[in-house]
Amino acid sequence: MRRLSLPALTPLRALIAAQLVVIVVAGLATVFSLPKFTGDEIAHFSYVQSVAEEGRLPLLGPTLISPQAEAIYEGTYPSPGLIDRTEHGINGRSYEAFQPPLYYLLGAAPFRLAGGDYVVKMRVMRLLGLGLLLAAALLLWRLTVELIGDPGEAEPYFAFALTALLWPGIVLRVVTISNSGLEFLIGIGLTLVLWRAWQRRSVGWLIGAAVLIGFGLLTRLTIIFFIPGLLICAFVVLRQAHISARARWLAAAGVVAIPALMTAPWLLSNLDRYGALTGSRIWRQQQEPFLNPDGIQYALSDIPSRLLALTRAPLPEEWWIELLSPLKRWVLTLLMTALVVLAPLGVLSVKPSERRTQLLVLLALPVGVGLVWICYVLLVVNWDFFLPRYLYPAVPGLMLLAAVSIGRLRSGARVLTVSATAITALLTIWWVYLSNVEPFTG
Repeated sequence: MRRLSLPALTPLRALIAAQLVVIVVAGLATVFSLPKFTGDEIAHFSYVQSVAEEGRLPLLGPTLISPQAEAIYEGTYPSPGLIDRTEHGINGRSYEAFQPPLYYLLGAAPFRLAGGDYVVKMRVMRLLGLGLLLAAALLLWRLTVELIGDPGEAEPYFAFALTALLWPGIVLRVVTISNSGLEFLIGIGLTLVLWRAWQRRSVGWLIGAAVLIGFGLLTRLTIIFFIPGLLICAFVVLRQAHISARARWLAAAGVVAIPALMTAPWLLSNLDRYGALTGSRIWRQQQEPFLNPDGIQYALSDIPSRLLALTRAPLPEEWWIELLSPLKRWVLTLLMTALVVLAPLGVLSVKPSERRTQLLVLLALPVGVGLVWICYVLLVVNWDFFLPRYLYPAVPGLMLLAAVSIGRLRSGARVLTVSATAITALLTIWWVYLSNVEPFTG
């Protein structure tokens, strides 16, 4: 009988194991140690509750947050909250009701199964987010193997890219209750499927990517950052696929039609409820008195400072107050600038040119499209959309692109391993420090 043998525990595999342990520990701390809702969790929780208990989507404006969510937020649960939700302004209403419904529909089942204690329900929903984060790590590994080819050679690249999943910003946004966790998973999965479609000239994988785009749009509309990559990939695949002209046109139509058909029921429901394809306009009208009370008109001169704020991406907004030190800000700015600028530049030496195009389109373009979009929203819609969390689904791909650039250096695998070790150590120390400040100390 053949004896099964476990893979040898090399120093690099020990590093990856340590990274996963840090992710799990930080995630569990987020699940169980945050004393109340953080960020927009309360509105997302109420959205799930409306779907799970009332069998309907909440309505932006009239629907109040649930009394249980209000009590948890105030710290009075299981006793009722002390604040009248109708007099609590926007914070008393289900202000995330404009969001697409997929995450909330999927979250309804674990919400119902969690029993009658709403604090337990809150933690179960956060555990769902932790599961999504670990699933994202698995997909990132599969993506790395697809890029590098050999699993053994892929390990240092994966260790470097995996450091993004240790960022406090990504952990907090993915684990806490919101549609960000599912969007993050879909973003990595979409990059993997697009890579396979491009690499194999596969119409089947291309159609799979179109389906994932549909699921992504039903999760969060910022998944549109990946659509240009899908269209470029479709052009490459369909131009070279060994299929008839009729099949090529049908596949091209499918790439466009599938996401549109998948999102159509939700868009039509918005027409009925809000008189528009989305409730974003109503949401902005409700939020503007709080987010832009002075009615500032943004201009091109506001772009540089907003781009500088994006370099705080490793931290969620809840902890930006920890970056008051100019030294911390400059160090973080330099590191993030190197990631965004130097990674694509390093890949320009990759040959053949087609693979270079593939790397840039699938790993860098979503970030570039995201930056263009949020600039457009600022200048045309006059809405300050400059929050790093909207770019998080594209960050692992960018980190992997940086790993490919570093890997082309002499002793690239060693440089990647040393870099991943140093970044992991710094982020672990950062997590230990953050565990002693708000919001963990509540």
